[in-house]
Amino acid sequence: MLILFNLLRRISLRKLILVGFTMAILPLVLALVFAVTAVKELAVSSQKTAYRVAQISQKKELLRERLTDFERKAKRYLVLEDAESRLAFEAVHRDLSEVIGNLLSLTEEPALVVQLQRFSVEEGGIYHHVSNMSAEPLAKPEKVGSRAGSTRERRDRSTKARIEKADEMFSAINVRAKELARGFSSVVDAEVDNLQARSDAVQRRMLQQSSILLPISVVLISFVTFFIIRSVRQMDHAIRKLGAGDFVQPIQVTGPKDLEYLGERLDWLRSRLRGLEEAKQQFIRHVSHEIKTPLATIHEGTELLADEVVGELNTEQREIAQIVVSNTQKLDTLIAELINYSQVNARPGAMLREMVDMAKLVSDLIEDYQIRLRTKSIELVDRLLPVELEGNPDQLRTVVDNLLSNAVKYSPVGGEIRVTLRPNGGHMELEVEDDGPGIEPDERKHVFEPFFQGKAAREQGIAGTGMGLAIVSECVSGHHGKVEALEPRPDKKGARIRVQIPLRLD
Repeated sequence: MLILFNLLRRISLRKLILVGFTMAILPLVLALVFAVTAVKELAVSSQKTAYRVAQISQKKELLRERLTDFERKAKRYLVLEDAESRLAFEAVHRDLSEVIGNLLSLTEEPALVVQLQRFSVEEGGIYHHVSNMSAEPLAKPEKVGSRAGSTRERRDRSTKARIEKADEMFSAINVRAKELARGFSSVVDAEVDNLQARSDAVQRRMLQQSSILLPISVVLISFVTFFIIRSVRQMDHAIRKLGAGDFVQPIQVTGPKDLEYLGERLDWLRSRLRGLEEAKQQFIRHVSHEIKTPLATIHEGTELLADEVVGELNTEQREIAQIVVSNTQKLDTLIAELINYSQVNARPGAMLREMVDMAKLVSDLIEDYQIRLRTKSIELVDRLLPVELEGNPDQLRTVVDNLLSNAVKYSPVGGEIRVTLRPNGGHMELEVEDDGPGIEPDERKHVFEPFFQGKAAREQGIAGTGMGLAIVSECVSGHHGKVEALEPRPDKKGARIRVQIPLRLD
């Protein structure tokens, strides 16, 4: 098997498909050739049997007709005793002999051959006997006066005796003819039964050949299909890993030359992406470090100014100092979020994985938010079904934390937040809904982009960096899942975010 795999790896995908198609179609062609040959043999045999049966039936019927004619011509000759009657009698004798000869050539049954030979002997005996009887002279009369009348009487008596003798002989040979007819009827029935038996044998042989060749064809098709699909699955797995950001493991695709070449190009792409990712992370780290150090100095200096450590400030100076302090705090928060996003985005495929009880994780986070919920008089309604999945608990906690944080931030005082956790097939499904202003339809595909802030945040002046949902998207992507902003329910208008993550990571 290994040798066959190595041989197949040396050919291209196109040639492999052609070879596989040929290998798969060959048993079917053989089955078709066997079937055509068997049907042809059966057709020839059927034709021969039908011809022989027709010949036997025809000659059997002709034998009966010739025998009847033979009897009639014989009796006519015995009565008339003229040359014409004798010629007709001899002609029908020859025809009958020819029919008997034909029947002998059409049968190989020993019993029928014996019966036909005996019938031929009896027919010949009747012919000679009738010929001899017609040639016997009449007995001389005792008195001359009564010669004419006596001759006619003697002739009538002699003719009557000859016909009676012929009747006896023909009665016996007719019995023999009926036996022959029954014998040939049995031969016809046997031929028909034999033909049916050959037909059944051909059907069985075709079924046996098909039962052997068709599974071979299926096995060959399955083998070639597996060989190709295995390479495609390896490529699919490699592409999924690249999409998840796992650039560490080398990509190797085994199979036809074409697909192995594509695997090499994917591995080259992995190396390039890994280099770009490392360069990006290094750039973010360096820039964040270079910005954070002077920013800390600016922040400390502005706080000193705002606290009037270096001297008293007037009203305008104090307002400017507070603005600078507030913006340096926002910038510091943004840099922290950017570093957090960079850490989540860095090599998500190589993260630590373990079984996580999502119901407990979500329940614990909801408990941590109780103070913030009570501050805004928000009611949180949860429906948490037991779900366990394989993943990174820190990143999963980050996903739930950011979703809850956004929901609390945008929900009005006295609003309601609904959290739903349930298994859905082979996935975990988490939904978080709020009663806030919601997400505009044209913004739903952009809310997971870094630094994006929607119309509601700008109009209501809700502070934020625009990194929360971007971090959620990266964490979910690292778990091979998806996150989307859905249409609100008919009786609601707030944001509705759904996260779907496979229970088992490939």
